[in-house]
Formats: sequence, C-alpha cells, structure tokens
Amino acid sequence: MSTVPFRRQERVNLSTAEVLIVGGDADGLEILAQMFAGFGVHTPRRCAAGAEAMTVVGERDLNLVVVDSQLADTDGYDFISWLRRCGSPNAWAPAILVTGHTTSSQIFRGRDAGASFVVRKPVLPLVMMQRIIWLLSDPRAFVTSPGYCGPDRRVRSIGPPVGMKGRRHDDLSVEVGEAKTPNLEQDEIDALFQPKAISR
Repeated sequence: MSTVPFRRQERVNLSTAEVLIVGGDADGLEILAQMFAGFGVHTPRRCAAGAEAMTVVGERDLNLVVVDSQLADTDGYDFISWLRRCGSPNAWAPAILVTGHTTSSQIFRGRDAGASFVVRKPVLPLVMMQRIIWLLSDPRAFVTSPGYCGPDRRVRSIGPPVGMKGRRHDDLSVEVGEAKTPNLEQDEIDALFQPKAISR
C-alpha cells in the first residue's frame, strides 16, 4: 500500500490521498464524493457495486475506503469482510462503514466485519473528518485470525489517541503518566504470589 500522504497536524492534507467510496445509492454516493472533494481529495474513486469496488481494490493502492452498508449487489458488511481477507495490501487500509441503522447489533456487525469505524447517516462533514484524523493516529494493531480480520476491536482498553477527546467520560489517554508511588522491591512482589495460612 502506498505511504499515507498526510500526517496528523492542525491541518490535514488529503490532496494526494487515494480514497475509494462505495455506495449503492447514487445521491448518497454523490454527497460523499462532494464531501471528500471539500476535504481536498482530488479524485475519489466512486463505485456503486461491490464487484466494481473489488476490481478497484486489485488495481489501485488505497489510503481509505468508505463503504455504505447497502450496495447495488451486496451489503457493505460483506464487502469489508472480503476486503480484510482479499490478500491485497489494501486489506490493511482504514475502512469506514456508513449506515442509516446504528442499533448496537448493526454497530457490532460492522466492527466484527473489520470496519475501522461505523458512522451514522446522514454523515456530517465534521464527524467524518474527526474519524479520519483519529485514524491517522490509530494505535490499534491489525488482527488476523480464523474468526476475525481487521483492526483490534478493543478500543476501550487503549483509549483515544494522544491529544484526542474520547467519546466516553471514562476514556483514558494512551499516555502513561509518572508513577505516583515507589516501585515494589522484588521480595515484595514475590510475597504477593505466595499463599499464606490464615490463623483464627
């Protein structure tokens, strides 16, 4: 996959980014394309069907894939699952799933398909840009296993990227602060693992 053409700064330069937008609804596809043009993406590639998008995945190096949950010939969940296991370097590209149904089951389905984020329609440009900026600093490892392929689903345990505000009130930063108490000595650590008899 090509080198990511932008870095997380105050301004994000998407002018050389290769973005694939896949959507079954012509109006929705046009709205997303115009949104990314507004972000500075010169030529976002548009596809209405999953089969057409699969061809693009095999031909171009992509920096971002945005997929609607409803496509002309399949659904976005199946397309992302295919993308993650397709064998192309694009399998590791960040993938944002756009859907009008944001029930917990649909969000979990998108996450389990391998989506980096699930975004609710109608998509606000500010929300989309926040997700893109987040993905630039995404510290999650890519997981490949028989049951799942995609970014590590355990977002909660690592918190938001440094400098970003989390969505939950109890999100922790990935930065580790200075120790508040002295380190334990080795004999104190050993004592923690030795069972002791309790006398009554």
